[in-house]
Formats: sequence, C-alpha cells, structure tokens
Amino acid sequence: MHGVELKQALEGIKVLDLSHALAGPYCSTLLADFGAQVFKIEPPGTGEISRSWGLPLPGGVENDYFASLHRNKKGMVLDLKNTAGRDLLLRMMERCDIVLENFRVGTMDKLGLGYEQVRQRHPGIVYCSISGYGQDGPYCDRAGMDMILQAESGMMSVTGELGGRGVRCGVSIADLTAGNNAAMGILFALRVKENTGEGQHIDVSMMEGQMALLSTILGAYLSTGDIPGPMGTTYKPILPYQTFRTRSRDLALAVGTEKLWQDFCPAIGCPELANDPRYVDNSTRNRHRESLITRLQEVFLTRTYEEWEEVLVLRGIPVGAINNLEELVNHPQVRARGSLVEVDHPRAGKLRMVGTPIRLSGTPATIRTAAPLLGEHTREVLRELLLLSDRELEELCQDGAFGEAAPAMMENT
Repeated sequence: MHGVELKQALEGIKVLDLSHALAGPYCSTLLADFGAQVFKIEPPGTGEISRSWGLPLPGGVENDYFASLHRNKKGMVLDLKNTAGRDLLLRMMERCDIVLENFRVGTMDKLGLGYEQVRQRHPGIVYCSISGYGQDGPYCDRAGMDMILQAESGMMSVTGELGGRGVRCGVSIADLTAGNNAAMGILFALRVKENTGEGQHIDVSMMEGQMALLSTILGAYLSTGDIPGPMGTTYKPILPYQTFRTRSRDLALAVGTEKLWQDFCPAIGCPELANDPRYVDNSTRNRHRESLITRLQEVFLTRTYEEWEEVLVLRGIPVGAINNLEELVNHPQVRARGSLVEVDHPRAGKLRMVGTPIRLSGTPATIRTAAPLLGEHTREVLRELLLLSDRELEELCQDGAFGEAAPAMMENT
C-alpha cells in the first residue's frame, strides 16, 4: 500500500467480528475507530449476550453497555446453527481481511469455520481467537469470564487492602487487556501479510495477558520465592508510592527517583528525612518501610489535599487526587482534550462515551456512528460485500440464514 494516501490508519481493512461480551468487542472497537470496516455478527433473537447487560438507555430498548462498546460498526444477524447461515458467513470470510472470535475453543472448528478450514479458501486471512486460557493445554476448554481469569492468574491475590483478602479489580482488566493484545496481534499479522500475502492464526489468552501485567511482581517472586498478598495502594519496588490521608481527601503520591526524594523531603517541611541513613535510598527506605510511612502519614494530616497539591506540583512531585467518576468527567484535563465524545443514537438520542485512547497526528481515530441496532445493516452489508440481489437475499431469508424473525428484520434494514 506504499504511496496510497490514507485518511485513517486502517482504511480499507474489513473485519468480520464474531466476538461477544467485552474482550473481542473492545478489540474491534479500537480497529473500527481507526477506520476499519467492522461487520458485527450477532445471533437472531436477542442478539449477543452484552445486549442484556448494563442499564437501559432512554427509550428502554438499548442498553448503555452495548452502546458504549459497539460504535462505528455495521450490525448483522446470522444464524450459525443453520447451514445457509454458515455458508453465507464462510463466503464473507473469503472477502474480509480479519476474523475475530472468542467462542469456546473448538466451537468454530465444529461449525466448519475454524482457522484451518477458512485458510484453505483464503490463505491471507488474519484469524484472531481470544479465549480464557489459550487454544491448547488442560484448561483450554474452560469458559473465560473476566473475574475467573483475574482469580486464576494471580491478579486478584495482589489486589485489595493490605492484610486483607484478594478482590476483583474495579474494571474487567482481564477482558480489556485481552482486547488490547488482540488488536496488537492483528496489527502485527497485518504487517506480515502486507509483505508476504500470508495470513496467520492469533491465539490470545486472557490468562497470559494478566501474567504479562504481573511480570515485575512475578519476577520478584521467581527471584525470592516470597508470595505477595494484597498491596492496597502501595507498590513494593518503590517507596513512597501510595496514597495518604490528608485533612480533606486522600492524596496519591509517587516519588519514583532519588532526585524526587531529595526534592520531596524539604517540600513537605522534613529536610532531615533526605539524609536520614534509614531512608537515604529506595532500598533502605523499603527496609524501614513502616517507620517512614507512619512519619509521612503524620505530616500529610497537617494540611488539606488542596494545600499539599499546590506545594508538591510546584516542586514537580507527582501527586494526584482520588477522583470519583463525576470528578473525572468534569476534570479540566478531560475537558481540555475532549476525552469524552458524543454520538447520535437512533433510539436513545445523544450519548456521551469515552473517546479513543490513542491519538495519531496524521490519521486520527474518529467516532462516526452509534452502536448498531440488532441486524440493522444486514441487507446493506450483504449487498455491498457479496453483491447479493434482493432475490438472493429473500432466498437466504427463506432458507433460515437469518433466523426465524428474518423477514421482519430484513424489511427494516
């Protein structure tokens, strides 16, 4: 594609998105934001599982969870339990660059739609499979729900209050990490395809995604054999690096270098701490962790957060408040950068949602359309992608390719 001017980074890339829940849809949203054509495939009836999650939007038909996760996509309904539906999907696969799925391992093979089966007809296909534990191994056929993977991976064991029991991270971090890893894997594979013409199978494991996030903590365990427990807001390799109470609200502090430590001590009115032999460097501070944290907590309780923020920001010390979501939405940085975007939904009206977290100067992401209604673009996509006529579409309808409710759905798309 050398010499081709692109308005968006993934312009011209076609993605067949068979995924559901969170990990796969988050991946395809990233691709769609940067211009890929994403065809969202759902089963007939109630659609994919996340249409029943979250809270109802105005109008009571759509929900916030699905709407926030499926912008910029074309929505289709196909019945993969039906021979005509499966055959139609296989034809679509031959005309797309990427297939994304997160069914249980082996499901796509049983349907005749697995990687090896598709590759025989389309050697250039980039086929990405997201699963809880990966495509092989003794756990490969287990369901991969986020909380279970947070638990099994060890992530939950280090999350929570010091001395307490492990808890789930506040967001679905196993799903979201897998979605990010899938997007990266797809881009890596597209780079290879661009040079060789060959596609490949991408195997993304939620378990291994969490292990990657735990790499420094795992490294410490592999070196020492010490099993860490919940860490609260602390981070063992660095001190001070945690939250403290103040006279108003909690303060998050990150003194990550020795230079910062030398600047920090006089800033808080305790210059003697900088040269105290117990705290002279990060290693010794960690050995005397309890006494230092106690002393710092006493100091921080003498002023409000706002007073400490002014003092520490002036000295270049990393500091922040623990904002709730209302405070985040109204944060001056969020407002200044336009980090929240607005999109028109055909049923729910104007919706605000989080924008794309990656900014390219030349080919930026765009939020173009709201999440599709169930089956909204079925006729449109099949006409454009497979060049099907109205007669052929009606025949597929009668054959059950779109499920029992197909005639009504097809009339409205």
